[in-house]
Amino acid sequence: MLDKFLIGGYTSDNYTPNNQSEGIYVATLDTDEAKIVSIEPYVKLDNPAFFNFDSNKSNHKLVTVLTKNENTGGVGIIDTTQSEGKLIDTKMLVQKGVTPAYEAYDASTNRYFWNELSYTVPSYVYLDAQRRIIFAANYNTNAVHTFKLDNQWHITSQHNYPIEGSGPEVEQDHAHIHFTRLLPDGRLIVCGLGCDKLFVYDVADNGELTLVTDFDTKPGFGPRQIAIAQKSNYIYVLGEVASRVAVAEYDHDTGRITWLNDYSNIPEGYVGHNGSAAIRLSADERFLYVSNRGYNSLTVYQILDNGRQLEKIQQIKTEGVFPRDFSLSKDNHYLLCANQNSNELILYHRDLQSGYLSVAQRHIKHDACVRVLEATDFLA
Repeated sequence: MLDKFLIGGYTSDNYTPNNQSEGIYVATLDTDEAKIVSIEPYVKLDNPAFFNFDSNKSNHKLVTVLTKNENTGGVGIIDTTQSEGKLIDTKMLVQKGVTPAYEAYDASTNRYFWNELSYTVPSYVYLDAQRRIIFAANYNTNAVHTFKLDNQWHITSQHNYPIEGSGPEVEQDHAHIHFTRLLPDGRLIVCGLGCDKLFVYDVADNGELTLVTDFDTKPGFGPRQIAIAQKSNYIYVLGEVASRVAVAEYDHDTGRITWLNDYSNIPEGYVGHNGSAAIRLSADERFLYVSNRGYNSLTVYQILDNGRQLEKIQQIKTEGVFPRDFSLSKDNHYLLCANQNSNELILYHRDLQSGYLSVAQRHIKHDACVRVLEATDFLA
């Protein structure tokens, strides 16, 4: 069987020295041979570090972040029914309200630095194809953006929702919105990494948002991403700054969030810098996976008590630097992970019963090693 992944990342040398990436690629996994057998160009774009498609994969539309002239960021929408993806429309965000700089940490060099950010590229995008709305979380402008699409998938209007706040850690000087995704009930959930908050919004058909509730995480938790269970009322909140994952219960009637417990993604006693990056649920929702940048590993949790508790069962190294994103194969037998700063992918075999990972293929060199998204049915 051949399984397809979309992979992407930065195309600028500012992020990866001598970068040869030109945009988004299709990586093909041969599950019989247990290896990636090809990585082919798909669509040329500037810095597609994150992209997504709607859960209704038949729409064949992919929404992505991108940049223009290295100083302005925005979103684009791609028609994947073409032999190579075709960019339908783009929308660049104006500079107003951009945080010009902030202190950041570079795990590859083990140093803090003053990060000059003049551009406005979002960090996370999500597509609601049914209502034809793009949602964007913008780390740099500290805002949620929504974009309404017409029947030809062109962007017709935009709404901006600035969020204020900060947290106790150096990475939390501003609100730094990092994630925005639909819940099963159609509401939007948002992560404020810098302000230690989760926000839940009602979504109007024109893309306007109305705040339902906001929830304070623990100080310094730094919520970055959320894995959303479809078979229960639980969400799993990844704390980048604290290197922890939390189990929370979401009430579909009221939109309220209840924090149940949280767990460390790194070994006890580890003193180096770490920032947890991505979180995924297995298809059967029995196991949870987290990537760690700094400790350079994947953490595997077994989900217990019908979703209410986690038990850490494995910590496995990614054999590269700064594992950013990863995705499970269509049959869940494999996991493909991107090591951003060493420009390589690593493929794991996954045991369906135990959830354990074992290395299937090492050091798959490529410059597009930020975003990984399983897309076999989507590209069919």
